[in-house]
Amino acid sequence: MKSETITCEMCGIQIPKNQARTVYIEGTVLWVCNICYSKISRPRGSTSIAQQSVRPHIAVTTSVQTPQQLQSHTKWAGQSISTSRKKSQDLIKYELVEDYAQRIRSARERLGWSVSMLAEKVKESVTTIKRIESGKLRPTIDLAKRLEEVLRIKLLVPSVEEELGPREAHTKKYVTLGEIVAIRGVEQDNESHS
Repeated sequence: MKSETITCEMCGIQIPKNQARTVYIEGTVLWVCNICYSKISRPRGSTSIAQQSVRPHIAVTTSVQTPQQLQSHTKWAGQSISTSRKKSQDLIKYELVEDYAQRIRSARERLGWSVSMLAEKVKESVTTIKRIESGKLRPTIDLAKRLEEVLRIKLLVPSVEEELGPREAHTKKYVTLGEIVAIRGVEQDNESHS
C-alpha cells in the first residue's frame, strides 16, 4: 500500500502525509516537514520569528495536527480553508482584457452614469474608477467581476496556459514560502551593502 505524500509548504520537499505537521503563521495554515517545523518552533530561550518580524505584535502560533485533524477542522479565522484555496485558483484562471479602460468608460457612458455613481455601485473610490478608466490602474479580478456585473460587460477572459515541453514538465510549478523568504533575505542583504 502506497502512502500519500504532500509537499512541505516551506521548503518544497515531498513528505508522507502522515508525517506532515501543521503550523499557523499569521493566520495561515501551512503543512510543513519535521525539519521546517523544528526551525519554526524554537526553544523559548532563542529569538522567535515574531520578534524578528517587522510587525512584532503578530505572533507565530504552532500546533501539531495530523492531516486528518486539519481536514476535520477546516474553519480558521471565519473562513473555510478549502474555499480560500478555491478562490485563489479562480484568480489564476482569468485575465483582464487589454481594452478594459475603454470598455468600462463606454459602458458607464452608455448607462448615463457619472464616475461617482459607478464608484458607489461597485463600492470603490472615485479616484480608483478614474484611474482605471484612464488605463493607469488595472482593476483586481474581484473588482473586475463587480464591474462586469454592474455594467453588464465582459472584462475577464479565461487565461490560456502555455503547454510545457517534456523537459519543463518536470520542473517545479510553484514557489515555496521558504524560497520567498530566502529571496527577500538576499534582497535585503544587497540593499544594506549599497
